Amino acid sequence: MNELELKDIHLPDSSLWWPLAPGWWLLLVLLALVLLGLLWINWRRHHLPLARLSMDELDRIRRAHVGGQQQHATVNAVAGLLRRTLISYRGRVQHAATTGEDWLAELDRLAPRHGFSDEHKQLLSRGRYWAEVDCDVDGLLQACEGWIRNLPRGQGHVSA
Repeated sequence: MNELELKDIHLPDSSLWWPLAPGWWLLLVLLALVLLGLLWINWRRHHLPLARLSMDELDRIRRAHVGGQQQHATVNAVAGLLRRTLISYRGRVQHAATTGEDWLAELDRLAPRHGFSDEHKQLLSRGRYWAEVDCDVDGLLQACEGWIRNLPRGQGHVSA
């Protein structure tokens, strides 16, 4: 018979995929950076700094006031904004029921470098309950803006 000399099975010397070419490493690094960037953007969107949210709300209140909103409604909106900001910084349990002079003292303690004038304090604590409000609402809005700008940095994030 015809006997042919057969050779043994020949296996490849190395893998075709490993080690990866430099272009693949670059693509993996770029993909990881994009993923980290998207995670950071998502985290940032859901944990916005409270001072920025408060400033956006104050701008909305200011636009409504300039657009013809009654002074009484503007004072109510500003007092509500300050109360929500204080509760977000310091906690609902401790400060949700705080009213009057205690509430104003807490506002001063939260941003001690910028206090409200006596007229503004009276508006914030009692002006909400007056039938007619005749005061400097623009000054109150400016004082509120200064208070928000002086809030402690690095604290007060809100989950959206």
